[in-house]
Amino acid sequence: MKRFISFLFVLLLGVGAASAAPDRVITREQLPAMAQQFLHDYFPSAEVTAAHEDGDIVQREYDVMLDDGTHIEFAADGRWLEIESREALPRGIVPPSIVTYTAKHYPSLTIHRIERSRREWEVSLSSGVEIRFNRRFSVISIDD
Repeated sequence: MKRFISFLFVLLLGVGAASAAPDRVITREQLPAMAQQFLHDYFPSAEVTAAHEDGDIVQREYDVMLDDGTHIEFAADGRWLEIESREALPRGIVPPSIVTYTAKHYPSLTIHRIERSRREWEVSLSSGVEIRFNRRFSVISIDD
């Protein structure tokens, strides 16, 4: 029994140490293929100034900073999770329903940040207005 408890303790200690591992600096080529393709398609002239692999064995994410100040977070499979830019986001990133809504209700503003999760989308406009949408793209809340 003592051996089992000792083994369990060492195992938990090892798992804890592995999950607390610091971020790892990586190159653009070490990003998942889907993330590399996304950068090629939407930010073709931007250079990656920093890329980090975050997380542990269970959940891994990638943080990428571009030379134009754009920050992108990618999931382990390369899907983008959040994009924040000083300029308006490139055409094609934001779903058409969100583009239509913001163009109708905020015609003079542009989208500078977008975040998506399993249940909702959130955008921030150039004025600082934040709009949350459900997964069917109906407005949940507006914070101005």
